[in-house]
Amino acid sequence: MGPRFVIFHYFIKWYIERFGFLAYVVTVVGSVMALFTYSIMLNIQRGEKDRVMMIALLAVIVVGGLIGLGIDMSHGYYTVIK
Repeated sequence: MGPRFVIFHYFIKWYIERFGFLAYVVTVVGSVMALFTYSIMLNIQRGEKDRVMMIALLAVIVVGGLIGLGIDMSHGYYTVIK
């Protein structure tokens, strides 16, 4: 038995119901993507290309998961603004 992250489920569902899917993508997913982009840029400047590839792969997985989870929570309906 692993940990259950029900609080994330409730937060994402509440956020999408309250503000809409577009606001979720812009704020939550966008801020996570900004953190990954900042980390990638720092490692490019240091010349650590292997770390950049690992961070880029992790970013694709996490951002894709957040978008997929958001679509699942909104039941496939893209409400722009509530």
